[in-house]
Amino acid sequence: MNTGKSKPYAILVFGAPKSGKTSFAEKLSKALGAPFLNISKLEKDYNVSNKLALELIRQFSKSGNTMILEGLTNTEAQRSALKKYLTKAGYIPVLIWVQTDMNTIKQRMRSAHKSLADAKTALAESYKNLEAPSDNEKPLVISGKHTFESQYKNVINNLSEHA
Repeated sequence: MNTGKSKPYAILVFGAPKSGKTSFAEKLSKALGAPFLNISKLEKDYNVSNKLALELIRQFSKSGNTMILEGLTNTEAQRSALKKYLTKAGYIPVLIWVQTDMNTIKQRMRSAHKSLADAKTALAESYKNLEAPSDNEKPLVISGKHTFESQYKNVINNLSEHA
């Protein structure tokens, strides 16, 4: 586990659907040279269970390297459990909440679905299990509409507060 070095970060990216989470996480992964595990995509595309997703995280955490995770973060309880596990594994968990206004989210949902009805259904379904962070979670908040350079600068400038 990362002996002799500072603790690695586990950056947990979450937010509303189509807020820009995945785009940000992919770019951050490249910028930091850190692996990105998109659990949300694995669940959707391959029906990966929470149990298997947690096993993947366990395997990733063995490296002792900073990692970016998306998924298993819709509720405060999920985020809390994941942060607790990652802390025990020697990581500094950091929550990044990607915020985007509802009109932009609706527009992005519409372009991602065949019909307006499908987009509305998908959006309603997505919001059923999504909880905004509580005050005690202290997430780092970024805009899903800003450039990656702006988002990155915000994250890098604020990571030290979580160490």
